[in-house]
Amino acid sequence: MCTGTALLFRIPRIVIGENRNFQGAEELFQQHGASVVVLDDSECVRLMRDFIGAHPDLWNEDIGK
Repeated sequence: MCTGTALLFRIPRIVIGENRNFQGAEELFQQHGASVVVLDDSECVRLMRDFIGAHPDLWNEDIGK
């Protein structure tokens, strides 16, 4: 839903905290002319890894698995 909303409203710059735990729609944003910045922040990586590990049911529901 975040990707669709950002594309619908033509958000020109997308900032991603990390994409090691889950690869998002970076290429799709770029194809639609948005600038994409991936911070690769170590704290974001840790937070996401820990959340996915602790709550796989919530994570899978959120990403549509």
